[in-house]
Amino acid sequence: MAAGRQARGEERRLHILRTTLEVIERHGVDAVTHRAVSDASDVPLGSVTYYFPSKDGLLRDALELWAAEEVERLGALAASIEAAELSPREGAARWSELLSANDPHQVAQFELYLQAARTPELRDAVREAFAAYERVAVAGLRAVGLEEPESVAALFVALADGMGLRRVADPDAAAPFKAALVQLFEALGARER
Repeated sequence: MAAGRQARGEERRLHILRTTLEVIERHGVDAVTHRAVSDASDVPLGSVTYYFPSKDGLLRDALELWAAEEVERLGALAASIEAAELSPREGAARWSELLSANDPHQVAQFELYLQAARTPELRDAVREAFAAYERVAVAGLRAVGLEEPESVAALFVALADGMGLRRVADPDAAAPFKAALVQLFEALGARER
């Protein structure tokens, strides 16, 4: 019986965190309050405050959940890239897949990045996410023949984040960048041959 209660408690906690990400997505970090999350999640206010006594703790755990799920997703993507021998065009297509993934929490991602700039306790989760993105960049760049992809992986992560930010601000602006990304990968692949 205790194990079942524990599992339900963890499900409720995760539901609160995912709802927190949705509140951030729709209204921004400043809109996150225990009451707003309670109302949006249909979880009693007392339960929200039981699991998360402070707003900073709620934000930190929401960011950590997002980062953990992103690390898992990106790990699978990196493994699939490493297992394949990709042409530069195929490598660019995989990167386009990453950049155009329909992440319902992408706005929340950028909001939480900015919050981490103000709240040092959030930075470890952001670092984990950046490291996962860099592992995917290394795998993709190595797959198209770049000999030292670690030297430019952070640049590709910055490119991905910049494209993601631009896409959430103006969804129509991303298409031309996908074509430019293919050209960039092809140029890198050709240079290394």
